[in-house]
Amino acid sequence: MRDSTVLPDLRMLPTEALVPHEDCDPRRVERLSQRIRQEGRLKNPPIVTPIPDTGNFVVLDGANRSTAFELLRIPHIVAQVVSYGDPGMVLDTWYHVVSGMPLAQFVSALDAINGLDLIPCSLEEARTALATDKATAYIVSPEGVSIVCRTAGCDVRDILLLNEIVGVYKGKADIFRASNDVWEKQVPYYPQITSLVIFPQLRPADILEAARNGEHIPSGITRHVIPNRALNINLPLDVLEADWSLERKRTWLHDWLLERMAANAIRYYAESTFSFDE
Repeated sequence: MRDSTVLPDLRMLPTEALVPHEDCDPRRVERLSQRIRQEGRLKNPPIVTPIPDTGNFVVLDGANRSTAFELLRIPHIVAQVVSYGDPGMVLDTWYHVVSGMPLAQFVSALDAINGLDLIPCSLEEARTALATDKATAYIVSPEGVSIVCRTAGCDVRDILLLNEIVGVYKGKADIFRASNDVWEKQVPYYPQITSLVIFPQLRPADILEAARNGEHIPSGITRHVIPNRALNINLPLDVLEADWSLERKRTWLHDWLLERMAANAIRYYAESTFSFDE
């Protein structure tokens, strides 16, 4: 376990240097922009990692926050910089529970995707196909299980196809995140469930390549587990949008961290935590 006395790597960065790897929700960005402006502070820093040889950083968590800062024209932002090589750093995958959309409409929209094949199979066969790069995704519904692939051949990390699949129900259904593909486990929690959409395990290289190429992975798929995450830094917007040089703001941040340490205001919690007010 990492020494709890090692503080998170908080850096003052140009807002424009933060590149999202997934789609943002415009409605959430608008609401978040209003809240940030009203509160006058950055509560939780985005989590970023450097994109090699570019000077930019890909946002692993907090894309809505960094996009809100762009919308507000705030030139600088404080982010927590991490590395995929950090102990305890994990890139996992969320699945989608699609709810409140008629199944016939869902299936018809999938069938309308050019070059897409839906191949019925068992759940175990679908899991194997995804794990062995023979499917781009698979669908679990009351009608059974089907793997999804391109007619011309499968690329398990076909970002365009993943976006086309999510586009079938995005904005037309409620989307919830799930960590398992078992229909019977999901139904009690989501009475209007239409289907489960199971995505492939992406790699750090996929995230960095998507950011470098300006591609966006559908939102709500990647799940980054960040050790020693910084929360509640509550930095004033007055500093972040002040007409100061970046170096002056970095000096301010350094001094602020020293003050917080001297005031014994920084706490490290090793326990796993459930938050009921997100």
